[in-house]
Amino acid sequence: MFSSGRSSLMKFGAVLKGETEPLVPRKVPEDAVEGGLCSGVIEDYRRRFTLERLQTDWVDDAFTWKTASSTFCMFFSTFTASLALGEAIFESTKGMIGINEFIIMNSVSGMAHAVFGCQPLLVLRPTGPISLLIEKLLQVALAYSLPFWPLFAWTGIFVGIFMLLIATFRLSRYFHCVTPFVDGILATFIGIIYINDGLRGMLTAWYSSGISPGSMEAAKQVLTVNLTIVVTLVALWLSSMQSSKLFTFEFRSFVVSQALTIALFLAVVAAWWLNKYYAPMVFIDASKSGFSATASRPWMADLLSLPPFGIMVAALSAVPVVIFLYLDQMIASAVCQSPDMKLKKGSYYNSSFGFVGILNLCGALVGLPFVTGSLPHSPQLVFSLTDYDNLKRPTCVRENRLAPFLLYMFLGVPLLFPAMLSMIPKAAVNATLIFIGIQSMLATSIFERVLLVFTETRYRPINKTYSRLRPDVTNLYTGIQIGLVVGCWACTGLVGIAFPFFVTSLVVFRWHVLPGWFSEEELKALDELEAEDKFEDCQPAASIFSARSSVLSTVGLQVVEDYQEDPEPGNDDHSFASSLNGVSPPSLDLKGAACESQPVQECSGSVCTRMISGPAFMDCSTPRE
Repeated sequence: MFSSGRSSLMKFGAVLKGETEPLVPRKVPEDAVEGGLCSGVIEDYRRRFTLERLQTDWVDDAFTWKTASSTFCMFFSTFTASLALGEAIFESTKGMIGINEFIIMNSVSGMAHAVFGCQPLLVLRPTGPISLLIEKLLQVALAYSLPFWPLFAWTGIFVGIFMLLIATFRLSRYFHCVTPFVDGILATFIGIIYINDGLRGMLTAWYSSGISPGSMEAAKQVLTVNLTIVVTLVALWLSSMQSSKLFTFEFRSFVVSQALTIALFLAVVAAWWLNKYYAPMVFIDASKSGFSATASRPWMADLLSLPPFGIMVAALSAVPVVIFLYLDQMIASAVCQSPDMKLKKGSYYNSSFGFVGILNLCGALVGLPFVTGSLPHSPQLVFSLTDYDNLKRPTCVRENRLAPFLLYMFLGVPLLFPAMLSMIPKAAVNATLIFIGIQSMLATSIFERVLLVFTETRYRPINKTYSRLRPDVTNLYTGIQIGLVVGCWACTGLVGIAFPFFVTSLVVFRWHVLPGWFSEEELKALDELEAEDKFEDCQPAASIFSARSSVLSTVGLQVVEDYQEDPEPGNDDHSFASSLNGVSPPSLDLKGAACESQPVQECSGSVCTRMISGPAFMDCSTPRE
């Protein structure tokens, strides 16, 4: 799931180096280049809220089967993530904030954005880093003996103001300085945050005092740990079913997209059976669930109870929060609105960021968490609204506002029935967080290049921009990124809520430190800044290898299933796997020259059949007849 969005991101935009012209390819947002104050926001709304587009938003593209299927699929994907984060922060903040606040903010802010936002397909929700920032803000309140809820409300006020200023001055133009070097580090760091939350939820109770070996309480914790591991493995297995020969392509695609939801349902059934026939299980405490605050507090914070010193602390705390929200939402917006997505109603950055700033300001006043554009949910929503032809190529996207509005509306429904939440075992919550974190890390180019360290030279990819570089160059670059990921994680403990400043420093590190260790051409290749059209001659004319192609990432091979040049009865499945038996689809035969350009590929003018994107590829050294 993450791999689709990440693939789009790596090909998107333009980069800046000093005072020179942008290289390629991270593109400056079209609404961020020229104009005065608020001109970007005004232009966004002028372009997006026309009568013609409003009609397609609410009528023409809204009343289709895509809206119903998209709402159903995205509901479970978004709900499980918000539920897991809400339960995790309930544990880490000792009940200060929890599931109620996370789901209410997710639902209300999403419906507002679906109606009034310029890009309704950008999925808003509280994310893992936001949970971490709230946890660090609580530590600040305790360190300075400040009341938490007034401090949180004032922080939200400054967050909203700063986000509105960024939108007013069109500062999204500087996002093109954030190259894939930073993207990969940030995605891996976010994945670690999710995994840490899941492991902490799984092991905290296990190490709590007062549990004697052999007791029923010990049995409950053992079952929770074991079920967490099993549910995580099941979700990972289901998410890798795209290359399976079982069932149809459409069914496998559905299973892959809903792997986490299916695993969650299986966990609920397993927990019910174990709880009834074997030993008590640990379930979510839904006694305080509903449209009420998790802690015993009034909804509206008392702003006047915070002293001037506390207001200054809130203003300073808002700066790193806004920095992380800027990076998180801009990357999600870039992926969601990249050319690969085939959206026809334009891209919107300033207006979306400013609108989210208003939502965060209003939400913080009543103790609701911040929201931002989310990965992988934003590109997933676009995929779910996409029409495909009989070759499974995207043709158009049913861009509408009804699908996201219904999605967010249904998110709030479970709070009306708390008994539903009490059926979900904590093991499923922990597994959800671990699964999301693993998927986030596996989707990065860092993971791909780590695998190359253990890949034989002749099996290294030839369609990557860094393929022509020496292995020691790519290994050094990858090692630096891994070291900086460790630095990001270390900063969460060393500098607390200020850790986003270290993340921001990675942009400076990329442009002013790395050039001393790598040449400009090496950095362009390692950052994947050269568009992959250089390898277009090696791909079928009807490219199915875009961000939308159903691809399974595995250690070793990556297989694209059900490739059909011309579907015919009795000849309904041409896959890359068939090339292993000496039979390859004609349109996938690549010119020997493409292989000859690679030092490790010696085709001697023969035809080379290769796989597109993945840690290992077919050997090109054996000529094909």
